[in-house]
Amino acid sequence: MKRKTALCALCAAAALAGSAEDKLSFVKPAETRSAGKKGNEYLISCIGNSITRHGFNEQTIRELGWGRECGMAASSEKNDYAHLLADQVQKLFPERKVRLIFNRADPESDLIVWQGGEHDVLPEKLATFERRLTERLREYLRITPHVIVIGIWNPVCREEFRECTASFYPRAAKQVEAIEKKVCRNLGVPFAEVSKYENDPANTGSGGVAGVRWHPNDNGMRRYAEAAFRAFLETASRK
Repeated sequence: MKRKTALCALCAAAALAGSAEDKLSFVKPAETRSAGKKGNEYLISCIGNSITRHGFNEQTIRELGWGRECGMAASSEKNDYAHLLADQVQKLFPERKVRLIFNRADPESDLIVWQGGEHDVLPEKLATFERRLTERLREYLRITPHVIVIGIWNPVCREEFRECTASFYPRAAKQVEAIEKKVCRNLGVPFAEVSKYENDPANTGSGGVAGVRWHPNDNGMRRYAEAAFRAFLETASRK
């Protein structure tokens, strides 16, 4: 039981609002620093939470069995959605070198991917989420017209997942996704919907504790990459 509920102890980045609690772990990975675009590189900036890239430290190793830096629950970096997406983009542009940048929107980005919403379910965050997401995407669109959004993840297909999020999370997640779709529609930003995959048990379940298993596994990461690539093709068709 101690390991099963260990995720709740990793709330360094969590905000508290009365009885409302963000139980999802997120150890911020190292920021990718860029020396600028080299030659004909194609730069993809991926900004997100643990699903995009989760760091590790002694505590995550001890309590979560998590000791690598990649999208959480992926078996390796090459199997997380960001790297799978980059591989697909690389096939489209064989004459260019695709490079991923994490945790920030590089000013020379060719494509910016924002993934999130999972940490915006708290009432005080949800109240401002539409405004904040709109401002964020407008900032990205000033860098490049090629921006995509990957929506919120809310798996409830396993009993153990009840321990991973607060009781209000499933209801708030639907609100977050509705806001994401609305903002993307208003700004003309392609939206990659992943909620359709969240309750297929084949897409979760990898990891030593429930809090890791809640995240998309290798199969789930492939579904993320497929949805993201479809959104990429939509924005890439725009000049």
